[in-house]
Amino acid sequence: MNWDAIGALGEVLGAIAVIATLLYLAVQTKHARVAVETAATLGTIEGHSRFRQALMTNPTLSDLLAKANSGTDLTEGEAQRIKMLFLELFLACVAGVATQANIKSPRVEAEYLLNFLKDNLSGILHWNDQSEMLYKLLPKFAVQ
Repeated sequence: MNWDAIGALGEVLGAIAVIATLLYLAVQTKHARVAVETAATLGTIEGHSRFRQALMTNPTLSDLLAKANSGTDLTEGEAQRIKMLFLELFLACVAGVATQANIKSPRVEAEYLLNFLKDNLSGILHWNDQSEMLYKLLPKFAVQ
């Protein structure tokens, strides 16, 4: 075997090493992407869970939401508290859309929001008040 053959063999082995490295990096990138998507999904679920837990563990807040939905006049403080409650929900939905890379997430966020608003009609007024600001935060939320 002469030096030219040894050099050619070295080039082939080098090319194989490069291909193996690229395949390894592709697998690592895929695993990292899946991990990030999973973390984002869990973060969204936790955000909605905290919202529901606030309603379940705070009877005053639940009663206030029921009062707002009944159409009874709210005091200034109650109205502000309800406004903040709905703003938290809207921001959780916007955050869910912003952090989710998969295509189903915006639909899931919209369905969650619409179902909550359907059951709590007083939130529609707050949506109308806050939607412009939310659209500025995340324009694609408006398109969904």
